Amino acid sequence: MVNYGQPSKNCLPCRRRKLRCDLQAGGCTQCCRAKLTCHGYRDRNELAFRDETRTTRQKAVARQASALPRPTAAPQLTWYVQSRNAFLCLYVDGLSCSFDALAPLMVESPAGGYLHACVDAASLAFMAFRLNRPDMMVFANRRYLAAIQSLGMALRSSEQPARDDTLQSVLLLDVYEKIAGRHAEGPGSLGSWLSHVQGALSMVRSRPSTDFSNQTTCQLASRTAVTLAISCGVAGVSVPETLRVLCRDLDCYVRGVEWAFTSVLVGIVDLRADIRNLTSTSTDILRRARELDDKLVLVKSSMSRSWRSRRVYTAGYDPVVFGGYYDVYPSHHATQVSNAIFMMRLEMSSIIRTLDPDERCNPYSPASKTITELTRGICAAIPQFLLPEARTENAMPFSPLQLLRCNTMLYPLYAAAQLTTDPLMRDWILQSLARMAENGLKMARDVADMVTFTPEVDLWAVYAMVGCYAIAA
Repeated sequence: MVNYGQPSKNCLPCRRRKLRCDLQAGGCTQCCRAKLTCHGYRDRNELAFRDETRTTRQKAVARQASALPRPTAAPQLTWYVQSRNAFLCLYVDGLSCSFDALAPLMVESPAGGYLHACVDAASLAFMAFRLNRPDMMVFANRRYLAAIQSLGMALRSSEQPARDDTLQSVLLLDVYEKIAGRHAEGPGSLGSWLSHVQGALSMVRSRPSTDFSNQTTCQLASRTAVTLAISCGVAGVSVPETLRVLCRDLDCYVRGVEWAFTSVLVGIVDLRADIRNLTSTSTDILRRARELDDKLVLVKSSMSRSWRSRRVYTAGYDPVVFGGYYDVYPSHHATQVSNAIFMMRLEMSSIIRTLDPDERCNPYSPASKTITELTRGICAAIPQFLLPEARTENAMPFSPLQLLRCNTMLYPLYAAAQLTTDPLMRDWILQSLARMAENGLKMARDVADMVTFTPEVDLWAVYAMVGCYAIAA
């Protein structure tokens, strides 16, 4: 309780002049004599004691707060933190199925070590790719150089075979290199992309094959094999013999459709290199293309039922759907594996149609029918990532993960547009690319321009340009 003291009943002029106020109604006599305005007398409620505890406490708190420094604006997350969160959440956990070993290895590694530095480099490059921000590659390059220096010091100071976290670090640097070099021109410049993955292969070969019994080591080794095979395909060179040896060693430990596809992919990469170098006859190329296509058919037929798509027929015309139906796969990963098989079969069928005189001018030949079937299969896989009702995680406009999934479909769409003889399908593909661009996938517009103006670009070059080389799961 705060005591106001003994208050005076006098009017304000009398209190100020320290006169005795006679408290007359309508105005006191002293104010009338002095020709002053009498303001009246105090309200009796103001004369009572009041509980001023709360007011006093608020004033005290206000005085203390005024002595403290003023709070600054809410801190913003740095690009390093944002990019790492996006990379780990969207790519590692959301899109890719190839980095299951990364999280436990990061937990075991020091925060300032080379593995975390490699994660930062790949994360910043991924962010620059996802946001279409080439200026961010400056920050990514700084972390990349720091990661290389840190990793190099660790390798020089150790005489033991490369550890799992070291191998994972090199594969992350390979991701960075692929994103940074997406616009490299010509097979010669693409060959420089092989440096990191070739280093990863050397690390794997330095370890005894018995190490592959460890799940993490086996996964990293198989990932190295797949990455090197794809890298050689984009660079237009044959796979090294050491990769074939590694694949044979891993055959005892790795099973499944993806690994079976990898062994066929090695043969396709070698065939492409021979075609480019003119080291094989047309007869030999045609024979090998037919054999590889037959193997791809077997790989596709060996997929378990849990990987197969569910076909949905539309009731009426829908511009998002081609041919009145679309396929919904159980996962994005299953879609990618199926599309990878479709793409390689398309390339083999194109070779067969070009080199076989009986196939070349016959629109009803087996190769032409296969191309029609495969291109329709690619188009049928697109709406599942566009229609909100196809998947619960789909949204309008596209979510960040949805954009990444659509990005992996750009290369198949370009291939279908390049090889189809159906003008309606080609128009639908251009409309689909425009729809993706309108919803935030800017690269779809670039691919649409390529379909329109440069439809003869090599499919593997497009694969690298749109980022599938590094971003595909």
